[in-house]
Amino acid sequence: MPTHAELVTPERVLFSGEADFAVMRSEGGEIMFLPNHADFVGALDITLVRFALAGTEAAASAASQETGRAPAAEVRAAVHGGLVHVAGNRVLVLASVAELSGEIDVERARRALDAAESAAAAVHEEAPKAGHEGSAEEGAEQSPTMMALLRPDDPEVAARRARARLEAAGVLEASAPGNPPGH
Repeated sequence: MPTHAELVTPERVLFSGEADFAVMRSEGGEIMFLPNHADFVGALDITLVRFALAGTEAAASAASQETGRAPAAEVRAAVHGGLVHVAGNRVLVLASVAELSGEIDVERARRALDAAESAAAAVHEEAPKAGHEGSAEEGAEQSPTMMALLRPDDPEVAARRARARLEAAGVLEASAPGNPPGH
């Protein structure tokens, strides 16, 4: 028995359907929700959200015989923070901003990643020269999720958003929060 999954932003419902499982990164780390998962409420990080479409193995076999190609086995989206609520065999993702994989402009996301990484490198080079004392906000250890909320224009946060878009579009391997691929 699958679980009902939904991805909703203030503007629209991006996905609503049956899924065998859902995977995303919450404040506590990567998490997978299977059918009949225990109740859960959590903050979402900037993340790739994946819904494995229910019954895709049988559907893929039937579709490939009919059309010569298999349907998408999962719905992928870049989510830029939000909440996940699981109860009653339902996974509800409430996102402030989200983009389905097919809606992502890959070249724009690559340019955004390059610009954000360059800006982050410049900030790191300038901080010691400027004698940066740090604010009270920076003094406490911040989780990546909290940093995205408190400093949405930070170059490292912008880079994480661009990476999530590229991951959702399938052109970048998933990475741990704050760890770009190859680092």
